[in-house]
Parts: sequence; C-alpha cells; structure tokens
Amino acid sequence: MSRNQKKVIIFSVAFVLVTTLFFIGYTNKTYKSGGTKNQLYQYVQTYRNGELIPNKFDPYIINREYSLDLEDEDVIVFLHIQKTGGSTFGRHLVRNLDTGLGTPCKCVKGVKRCKCLTPKKTLWLFSRYSTGWLCGLHADWTELKSCVEEQMDRKENMHRKRNYHYVTILRDPVSRYLSEWKHVRRGATWKTASLTCNGRQATLTEVPFCFETETWEGVTLNEFLSCPYNLANNRQTRMLANLSKVNCYNSTGMTEEERSSRMLESAKENLRNLSFFGLTEYQVETQKLFEHVFHIQFIKDFYQLNETHSMKTKPDKEQWKKVIELNTLDIALYQYAKDLFLQRVKAMEDELNDKSLFPE
Repeated sequence: MSRNQKKVIIFSVAFVLVTTLFFIGYTNKTYKSGGTKNQLYQYVQTYRNGELIPNKFDPYIINREYSLDLEDEDVIVFLHIQKTGGSTFGRHLVRNLDTGLGTPCKCVKGVKRCKCLTPKKTLWLFSRYSTGWLCGLHADWTELKSCVEEQMDRKENMHRKRNYHYVTILRDPVSRYLSEWKHVRRGATWKTASLTCNGRQATLTEVPFCFETETWEGVTLNEFLSCPYNLANNRQTRMLANLSKVNCYNSTGMTEEERSSRMLESAKENLRNLSFFGLTEYQVETQKLFEHVFHIQFIKDFYQLNETHSMKTKPDKEQWKKVIELNTLDIALYQYAKDLFLQRVKAMEDELNDKSLFPE
C-alpha cells in the first residue's frame, strides 16, 4: 500500500468519525429539546386534569429536618414571591412563631417592621417584615444569594458565621397570575424592583415597562396578557432560578427554548435545595410541615381561605388558554413542587404515625 493510499484511508476514517460524533451530538440535542417540549406538554395536561406526574426523589430530599439554633448561627431567609400569600406567611413568621427566644418578634402597631432579635442582639430572620427589602423589592433567589450576607453584616455591624435557611411559598400559577393582574389593575407596579444579576441591574432595553404612564391602573386582562415583557409571566420560575445560568435578563445568545429549559431546571434544583417551601392551597399542611422540618411551633394555627379575589375572576376560554400558555414553566414548576410537597407531607405523617418511634 502506497503512502498516498494510507493518507486517503486515514483521512476517510477521520472524516467518518467526526461526522458520526457531530451527528450524535446533534441528535442528542434535538432529542433533549424534544424531550423538554414533551415534558412541558405533560405537565400542562396533568395540570388541566387535576393530576400529578409522580417523581422519584432521594430520601434526603423528602425527609428534611433541622434543629434550629436561632440564638446562634441559624437565620431564616424568606424569598417572597408576589401574590403567593407571602404577606400572610411573612406575618406568621414575625408574629406567630414560637422561637424559644421569648416573644416571636417585637412588633409595634403602625410600624411596618418588627424587631426579630436574639438575646445577643443578632438577627434570626431576613424578611420584608423584619429587615425590610434590603436586597431589593421582592428580591429573587439570584439577588438574595449575592446580597444577604453583606446586608446581614451591615445590619449587625459585624461578620459572623451564619447558617442560612431559605424558605418560600408557591401558589397555583393561574390563580397567582390573575391575582397579580388584579393587583396591577389597582395601581401596583413593582417598578422599583432592582432585578440585579451578575452585579448589574436589568436595563429598560432588556425589560421594558408594559405601561407608559406612572402605573398600569385599570389595565384589562387582555392588555395584561398582550405585553411580551410582562414579568408576571412565569414569575415563580424566574424568581427561583439562578439567572446567571441564562445570562440574566439578556435573552440573546440562546434560543427561547434553551433558555426556558435551563431556567426551569435551575428553579427545580433550587426548590429541592430550599430548607422549606409551602403551598398557598395547603395552609394547614404548610404549617405542620414547617413545624416538623424546623422542630419549632406556631402559636396560632394557619387557616385556609375558601375564596380569594382571583377565584372570582372568570376568564373566557381564549383568555384561560393564553394564561396557561404564558405560564407553562410555572405550571411545570408548580406540578413538580406540589408532588414533592405532598410526598414530604406523607413522609411526615408516616413518621408521626409510626408507633415504633414512640413506644408506650
């Protein structure tokens, strides 16, 4: 075999290998992309049918329990997502939680913030009703993670070792979306939110306002649905995701599908790693699970509202379809969260009912 023939054979083999690897990579990417679309479709279908897609979680994800030492290193950080019942839960934390440090927090009528201090004069709660919006109005996961430590140091005038426990409340996506629309219709904007990621704020080019006047007061549901920059869309997913993984609020550089997939998977991961999350639709179970996870008690029981303002809203068929379309990621996240939440509740109940753990 001549030298030229050997070169031809080597080149041919190399070409086949490179082509094969490229094809495998492309097929893999296409398969994953199709898988994401299919998964979202399944989540939406089960949501419409009032069902859940069962997930197999590792035991350490299901069985979350901590022995809080709020007088020393432990600090609860509340990630407050708009229109999830977070204000109610936030008030429970400052007024209704028996921390073992005396009164839950020192609250004065007419004053927005309560003093949640340990006997050492250190903070045990980072939230709207204790520290205020130190990391920005309704700061998301990305903002809190880069901000809390620095703000705690400033607030306490010292740096110390702290063990942060992030908690949040999620809500049915359609109900939450309609509730936000009604809130905006009354004049709320949240336009002072910083939307900080990777050390800078989102620009108006990246996230333009949906309204030209001071507020969007009186906005119709159709107008609310029509704004492509509306931060109400998939708000829960965005606020729980690590936005650094999708280049923050800059939507160029990757397809919308890839961006959505990364954001959803990041939100799921962060949800699993939270010390605790509850669901607005399960107030009693949320209270019991919180008490079980942290081995701490609320003074008064939570109660479930039978009807909210959003329940009184009756979108027509096309509006309903559009709300779901704009919140597909939130529906997927909520379905995932609901399954995890109910599995945790069941594990808690099984443990509490296990007589072998409590011999007579």
